[in-house]
Amino acid sequence: MREALFSISQRPDGTLIGENTSLGLAVCAMDLETLQEEARDALIRAVGPAHITYRVRLLNQLPKVRSSHWVST
Repeated sequence: MREALFSISQRPDGTLIGENTSLGLAVCAMDLETLQEEARDALIRAVGPAHITYRVRLLNQLPKVRSSHWVST
């Protein structure tokens, strides 16, 4: 299984940004749960049916947001 790793950053207004440079994807949301859903949806749009071979991972390096979380797609 391949991994789609999204690095998380945070804007001054609190918006979370998830970026995967290898697939050229960027998503944003106000909370981690929504960011996970957005990352999964972006992956599905980017790779189509092949998305089942990927696992979405949010890499959290922010002190205010909870630790890394795995979401299977």
